[in-house]
Amino acid sequence: LRTILDRAAPGSHLAFSQAVTENIARGADLQARMTGAGIPWQTRRRAEVDALLDGLIPVDPGLVDVEDWRPDPNQPPLAPAPVEIEQFLGASKLGRDFREYGGVLKKP
Repeated sequence: LRTILDRAAPGSHLAFSQAVTENIARGADLQARMTGAGIPWQTRRRAEVDALLDGLIPVDPGLVDVEDWRPDPNQPPLAPAPVEIEQFLGASKLGRDFREYGGVLKKP
């Protein structure tokens, strides 16, 4: 990431998201599972992401749970979920300690 940012022109914008958790053991478990499945993966804590992006200027509303980043009030309703996954609807909001943390940042 730093290589890309070093080469980016001043005024450039970066859209960024990262899986985060403050539960270090769960983060390590997720990382091991994803890597074991052949998917390069790094789970971080929010403070680590903030440090990684130090020096960039967040665009309002800043770095947040991406679900909350400028939701479109005019988005039409989504199609109904397939019956096979109905049981999982809303599960992401129940006691989840993982977040997709991100936003848009500007290079000064």
